[in-house]
Amino acid sequence: MKVAKHVSGQLVHLLVGDELIAPGLPRHKMRYVGPIGSGGEDVVDPAKGQPARLVHFNFIPNRHLLLVGERGTTDWNETLQIQARAREVVERGVVNLTLHQNCEHIGSYIRHGEPESPQLKFWVGTAAAVAIGFAIFGGRK
Repeated sequence: MKVAKHVSGQLVHLLVGDELIAPGLPRHKMRYVGPIGSGGEDVVDPAKGQPARLVHFNFIPNRHLLLVGERGTTDWNETLQIQARAREVVERGVVNLTLHQNCEHIGSYIRHGEPESPQLKFWVGTAAAVAIGFAIFGGRK
């Protein structure tokens, strides 16, 4: 079994659907999906500006720095659904776009069937607050 550090600091065995968080800002997110690739690849990596692809967990550079965020599942039916969505994303060549379908959207879709990006919501909210603040206070001297 593959092991990584959870965001809480504990070592955990990877589950199908686990969110893998790479260090850096913004944080890049991948999904562990189990060995479903033709060569046993087990992680969906939607690299920025590129189509999502399957890669081997053991070949990810600096994999020892990855953190496990949202946990996956031990339910067999849910596992099959996650793996089917992962194959679909890779086969369709879904591209990681910064403001539309970023790595969080892709990972959320794989895990839950619904694309969502808390990171993008945060930055859109921040930009809106700055714009409102500028509109209200920007004209004052």
